[in-house]
Amino acid sequence: MSSEPNSVVESDTVASNVAKSERILAGFPWVSAIVLYTLSWGWSLLRPNTLYWDDWALDITNNPKSIWLSRKSSGLAPWVRLVEWPLLEIGVWTLTFLTFLLFFLCGIFVFVIFKKLELTRSSADSLVVLFLIVPVNHARVSVTIFDYTNSYFLFYLGWFVLVYFKSAKSFAFACISLFLSLKTHSFLVFFLLPFLHFVWIKESLLIGFKKLSWKHFQIAVLGSLPFFYLLLRNTFWPPIGEWVNYQRPTISGLWRGLTIFVPSLLLLACYFFGKKKFRKSSYAAVLALGLFLIALGIFPYFLAESFPNYISSLSFRIDWGSRHQMLLPLGLALSVLGLNELVKHKDLFFRAVLVFSTVLNIYFASTYFLDSIKKSEIIQLAANSKSFSDESEIVLVDDTENFNGRGSNYRDYELSALLQLAGRNPRVLTGERTCSDYPKGVQLTLKSDTSYLQALATRDLGLYFEIKPCSEVLAQNN
Repeated sequence: MSSEPNSVVESDTVASNVAKSERILAGFPWVSAIVLYTLSWGWSLLRPNTLYWDDWALDITNNPKSIWLSRKSSGLAPWVRLVEWPLLEIGVWTLTFLTFLLFFLCGIFVFVIFKKLELTRSSADSLVVLFLIVPVNHARVSVTIFDYTNSYFLFYLGWFVLVYFKSAKSFAFACISLFLSLKTHSFLVFFLLPFLHFVWIKESLLIGFKKLSWKHFQIAVLGSLPFFYLLLRNTFWPPIGEWVNYQRPTISGLWRGLTIFVPSLLLLACYFFGKKKFRKSSYAAVLALGLFLIALGIFPYFLAESFPNYISSLSFRIDWGSRHQMLLPLGLALSVLGLNELVKHKDLFFRAVLVFSTVLNIYFASTYFLDSIKKSEIIQLAANSKSFSDESEIVLVDDTENFNGRGSNYRDYELSALLQLAGRNPRVLTGERTCSDYPKGVQLTLKSDTSYLQALATRDLGLYFEIKPCSEVLAQNN
């Protein structure tokens, strides 16, 4: 028998799938998105094996059992870090490249999701570019943050599958993806978005129903996922010891968090009850939605009092606290999109935001790039220095913080690791500890006479140690 009919059917099926995938991404702004995204976040690919911050302290290269045991007391899910383990066996660069890729894929998911919400093509184009480049969460450069990154990817992947595909298998896949993303606990609140979106899609099937249906079962299952996660956490992996109060909601945090919803609620009230001209503008609703999503994205961190005030959550010199901004891109992008249609000079405003975001991203990215070079120079300096012994107590003063990534500070364990890589093993003391605390120690002051732009152009920071016994420092101070 001839196999030609089957071949024709298979060819038609393949062609249909390809056409469908092309329709999904029709209108996606590939050129502007790739160019601006790469300018903003591609700097990490220049030195992809760099370790930052808690990367030096966390033992994330062990086998899965050791990883699980090390996280058990902190109340994190059993599947935390299991992605990093096999990848780190290959190299740190795998996580660096995956971070770059996964955030971009989330932009594609957002584009499809909001096309489903019937935004105009130009709005969806603008939204995805803004979503990709808003200057937040620069802490993603750290390997430690990759666990947040893959939660971010799983969340938007689950949301995309949930609202775009209709089969039972796709629903099950979406639920699994969304559930796995809850290991980053801020998604327990942000989960409200895909849930409400799914309910909105099924609204016509839910109103006036006479008997329960498959759709009601889907909504019940979907809505129960955050509560099911919390039940499992409290039963099988609750936080213990010093971790009990970590991420624990407080009453004062609740009130402070609720106040950040006020602007969006006031704007919505104006939209529904204001003047007729204002009510006709759908972009006023887009702005209100954007402000609401900003509040929703930052609410969990105020709830647990991770930030002392509102300004600190958006500070320029934020150390590694920018990881708390992970859920802000969607709300910020929608807010800019709404404002763009409400201001007089639309194109000028939108382009100004794009330029500002890209320039700010480039600046922050360049600080992490120089920070990476700085670590290499510190290792070289320590290896060549004969002014202190391995028995020394080192009080390190960093006068070159302008080369640190986004105003970050080096922790003791990071400095100790750098000196160990240099073949040295002294006791490193930093922070508030000074020579007054360790009069028999040695003060190492890290200095440089090279400007920021010169260091960026030459990739040479010109670092050197000014080394003095603490006894001499104390005598000078007295």
